[in-house]
Amino acid sequence: MIDVEVVCRAGALNGEGPVWSAVEKRLYWIDIRAPALHRFDPATGQNETWGMPAWIGCLALVETNVVVLALRTGLFRFDTSSGALTFLAPAPFNPRRFTFNDGGCDHRGRFFAGTMLDPIDPLEPENANEDQNGTPLWRFGEQARWSSASPPVQTSNGLAWSPDGRTMYHSDTAQKTVWSCDYDTATGVADNRRVFARVEEGLGPDGAAVDAEGFYTCAAFGGGCLLRFDPDGKLERRITMPARFVTMPAFGGPDLSSLFVTSASFPVPEKDRAARPMEGCLFALDAPARGVAPHPIILDPAALT
Repeated sequence: MIDVEVVCRAGALNGEGPVWSAVEKRLYWIDIRAPALHRFDPATGQNETWGMPAWIGCLALVETNVVVLALRTGLFRFDTSSGALTFLAPAPFNPRRFTFNDGGCDHRGRFFAGTMLDPIDPLEPENANEDQNGTPLWRFGEQARWSSASPPVQTSNGLAWSPDGRTMYHSDTAQKTVWSCDYDTATGVADNRRVFARVEEGLGPDGAAVDAEGFYTCAAFGGGCLLRFDPDGKLERRITMPARFVTMPAFGGPDLSSLFVTSASFPVPEKDRAARPMEGCLFALDAPARGVAPHPIILDPAALT
């Protein structure tokens, strides 16, 4: 049994995207649906919040007090000291149909982000079939342009890299599948995609993180657990969580030996949320192995002009 601590009773609608800042000794995380950026200090228990104008899918570190946010309307640079939100690039999809979801940076600082279907307008018959196929994982590159980095997926999730950066992991919650790919760190190209694991618990695999031993740990959304797979895709352990709708783990703490886990309350009917207070909380537990530090995004200077 592993002791899981509630470190922040945030009541998040859709807590997601935790990223540890070693310099600040704080955990950044987001609420997608009640759009806000959060920063949690485990030393004090304080959780800072900045509301955002649109849904947030994921974030990446830039420097102290500065992050990049993938909002539904595009990519933005955000300074927590001044509150300045600076536009970098438009979304590479129709934001009335899709919104950003899970994302992160490779070892060279390239930023990737996937999407999920969430139409603002009713699905028109001529668009419905195409939209249901989803979009690819997107790579943000030179001259602030996006390029496709995978086949289309319905609900992009589980993006992570092996400790040496040569294997990329990516999942589709809707297909309950995690893939692994050969990854070229020099070019940012992933190929030879193959099935790494199937996640049948809950609604499928959600966010994930890879530790220093090369094990891949993902949240089973709706399954109330974390699943840790060895580098060959064999399930090594199941970690039961106090919330059913856990969304993503991230390594943090001074030596990256803690595992922070976000969760969501939106799947629970509003009238029942008071009876299920663990949904939407931020959790922490001792990690089975030390983690790998997240890589900050390297922005093309042209993106800031």
